[in-house]
Amino acid sequence: MSVIDIVGSTLLGAAVLLAIFGMNFVLSDSSQQFGADLNAQENMVEFTKAIQWDLAKIGYRDTTRAPILVARPDTLVFLGDIDNDGTVDVVKYYKGSPAMLSSTPNPNDFILYRIIVNKTENLAMNLGLTKFQLSYVDSTGTLTLDPKLVRGVKIVAMVQSPYSAADSAYSGAYWENTIYPRNLNVNK
Repeated sequence: MSVIDIVGSTLLGAAVLLAIFGMNFVLSDSSQQFGADLNAQENMVEFTKAIQWDLAKIGYRDTTRAPILVARPDTLVFLGDIDNDGTVDVVKYYKGSPAMLSSTPNPNDFILYRIIVNKTENLAMNLGLTKFQLSYVDSTGTLTLDPKLVRGVKIVAMVQSPYSAADSAYSGAYWENTIYPRNLNVNK
């Protein structure tokens, strides 16, 4: 064997090792990205199930004929028998500030609070929400902030993973929906 054969074999071996290490890095990064994407999607599913269930109960068993008490872009307070126990509950959804959630590296995520007044079923949803915005429509589909005129609640939400990927981007899932609770469609 000549020196040229040894040098050539060494260079070829080094190239193969670099290719293996590069592929390992790409697979590791892809796996991390897939996990972050899956986490964001699962959290969004959990969020949408919870909020759709609760908002469908707006006005359920309420006799005041004015079940929405507060209708703001970051807060919703309404009356409804959430747990189907025959008692009308006061339910409050509101978002906390990103500063209140300093336990994750994502600087934009916050906790969404769901409070049922006079019950111990309060919930702080730490799902990686980075956007939670409410708007309200009347019977003609026009935006309104008058709680007495609200017939539908539009929700815009974004969930991101708590950790950024190798490219410093956060995986996310976006959801937008308008919910028209049955008990708001009565003539007032």
